[in-house]
Amino acid sequence: MKAILTTLVLAALCCLTSCSSNDELQERLDKRTDAYSNFQERREMRADARQQRTDAWFDRAMH
Repeated sequence: MKAILTTLVLAALCCLTSCSSNDELQERLDKRTDAYSNFQERREMRADARQQRTDAWFDRAMH
């Protein structure tokens, strides 16, 4: 019985400790947000380059 109670207390302390420190969570969220923003920027750059190639091909084909 004492071992079960000790385990529950330790588990509760671990949960409380992890809930109290939001710095790590915020750092992970910031890193994920930055990575997603970089992904979106690269995606837009690729789309712009694709459109430029299409426009250049169309200009060559039509003129």
